[in-house]
Order: sequence, then structure tokens, then C-alpha cells
Amino acid sequence: MSFSDRGAASFDAKATVAATFLKITALGCAIVTLVLAALVLSLQAGAWILTGERSAFPISKALALAGLDQPPASVQGIFGRLLDLPASGFLLAVAAILIGFLVFAASIEKQFSATKR
Repeated sequence: MSFSDRGAASFDAKATVAATFLKITALGCAIVTLVLAALVLSLQAGAWILTGERSAFPISKALALAGLDQPPASVQGIFGRLLDLPASGFLLAVAAILIGFLVFAASIEKQFSATKR
């Protein structure tokens, strides 16, 4: 085995480890995000059943419950509109992106583990 072969094998091993780390991290974050989305959706469903009226749970309300203040008035226009989006939809979109990272990392891991054999 020449020096360049060892360098390539070292790179493949590092890429495989990095892809595995990304895969595990993305999976964990996606699970937590989906649990939070399920919590928000169940709270919305419970409120809908109790009141008979469907109300949205915007991101701004979730941030206010977490103790975060509203953005300054100079940013309120565009950013304020984004904060009016439903929290459950935002959480589901984030979970979908994390699952995309998971699939990407799994393909990278498979590619570099196949070259190692």
C-alpha cells in the first residue's frame, strides 16, 4: 500500500464517520422535532374539541411562551409575517429537511463504505 492509498483510505474512513455522525444527529433531531410537532398538533386538537373553534398556533405565540420577545419594529414587516405561520407546519417542514439530511448522510455513508471493501 503506497502513501497515497493510505491517505485515500484515511479520507474514506473519516467521511464514513462524519456521515454516520450526521445520520445519527439528523435522526435524533428529526425525532425531537416530530415529537414537538405532535405536541403542538395535540394541543390544537384538544383546544378545537373543547371550544368547537379551530384556532392556529402561530410561531410568535410559541416564542412568547418560551419567553422570547417580539422582533424590533424595523424587522417586524417581513419577519412578522413569518412569525404568523402555524408552528406545527413549520416544525413538520424542519423535520422533513432533517429527514432529507438523514437520507443524504446514509447515501454518503453507503458510498464510502462500499469503496472501503
